[in-house]
Amino acid sequence: MLVDKKIKPTKQQLFNEEQKKLLKNRKVVQLNKFIKGDVSAFSVNDLKIFKLIISKVDSKESLFRDFYEITTDEIKALNINEKHLYSETRKTLKRLANIYITFDEGESIREVGLIRNDFKFEKYTKKVLINFNKDMDEYLINLKKNFFMYDLIDIVNFKFKHTIKFYEYIKSQSLNVIKLKIETIKGILDLKNKYSRYTNFRTDVLEVILEEINESSNTLYISYTEERVGAKVEYIIFHVKRIKSDLLLEDNTNRNKYSYLIGKECEYLDKFYILDNVDTDKNTIILKEALTNNFTNIVKDNEIGVDETLKALFKTEFIESSPMNDEQDEVQRLLTVKDFKKFKEQVIKQYAGKNLGNNLPGFDEDDMISVQEETGYLINCTTGKAIKKEESLLIWRFLYKNRDLVGKTKNLVEDYMNKIFFIYKKNQFGDRELFKYMVADIKEEEDENNNIKYRLFIQNLNDPLQEIEKSKSLLTIEQLKIYIEENSKIDN
Repeated sequence: MLVDKKIKPTKQQLFNEEQKKLLKNRKVVQLNKFIKGDVSAFSVNDLKIFKLIISKVDSKESLFRDFYEITTDEIKALNINEKHLYSETRKTLKRLANIYITFDEGESIREVGLIRNDFKFEKYTKKVLINFNKDMDEYLINLKKNFFMYDLIDIVNFKFKHTIKFYEYIKSQSLNVIKLKIETIKGILDLKNKYSRYTNFRTDVLEVILEEINESSNTLYISYTEERVGAKVEYIIFHVKRIKSDLLLEDNTNRNKYSYLIGKECEYLDKFYILDNVDTDKNTIILKEALTNNFTNIVKDNEIGVDETLKALFKTEFIESSPMNDEQDEVQRLLTVKDFKKFKEQVIKQYAGKNLGNNLPGFDEDDMISVQEETGYLINCTTGKAIKKEESLLIWRFLYKNRDLVGKTKNLVEDYMNKIFFIYKKNQFGDRELFKYMVADIKEEEDENNNIKYRLFIQNLNDPLQEIEKSKSLLTIEQLKIYIEENSKIDN
């Protein structure tokens, strides 16, 4: 059954597609303290264009390049609706070149220039060439620590410049619950000595900012509560949900066995098309006509029909379905198992904010893995970092096959209890002698950095009446393992 159906995207859909295409993989990377600069002199469009320029910089380089190139198409993709884009861009660049960002450094006030006043608009092209001021190097390049990063596309639909400033502040923080004084928030937003009435600040600034972030950002969702001192609201407590779709296994409709064909060209009914998508739920092949925005849907009765049609359209590129014996095929198969999805959802719900276990595949034995309460992502408690999707998938597959291990913590030191090992020590006559010891106990303790380590308690078997000795040093599980195993070899 073939159904040709013309689908005309809306202007907004076309704009969104172009926006994603132009700004894909553009990252803004800058030093944490850069957000403390006062940018009150700039408009929201000034800030967007400046962030576009920053996204062209490689933060790992030690020197700025001679120039950085942006295009008028990219500027349009920032959702800047100016009729006279060329003249407005020139005005923005002049402001960026002639107004300095002010930093209050306690004992001094520092003013930093952003870009040089020698930018170039190349004739008969859409290119604009820009140079950074030397003062900017410490904030944007050769960054090794105390910096943060975000996707440029996450801010392009903001309409309020204070939203950008607050968004960057949240991105520079790692906490998910942030308590700030009202005056501190005003300082972050360059609004000191303004909005003397809290109700006006809340309505006109705070709620506008959070609404924009929650509606337009793909990576943050922020709610807040108020804390009063007496009758007056003194603090705002922000509750931040950090959303990173690339970190975890996602149920994504594009994640199917035909994804390698999407974007490739084919010929259908004497016209050239590009494969836009394959909806496996509806057995529908979606083609986009080359050089136009016309779409054609080919609807089949079942998956076999979809396979046959794609094989005819992409004769040399279509890959026959395999028995799914390699790693990628197993991943794709697992993603389609409803029982697996249900299992994963139930575990996340039950163990949100709790430990899933340790000794899990892909990680050290003592790495405790937990479920982050706000997002449901898997977290390595040892490093405090979210686990990437490939590593998460290994864990979810292991737990799916070993459901009895969910929430179980393996006692990592159990194998070493009562273990016999040997130590060379000086005896009462000062001679070096081999002493036989047994592990009597192993206790967990926190070191000065709040990391869990282990203290060894040993019994001298040459003299059982001696008091149990305890190790002077705390050991990691790996150090403990090496120490006991290497000293046990003497017994052999």
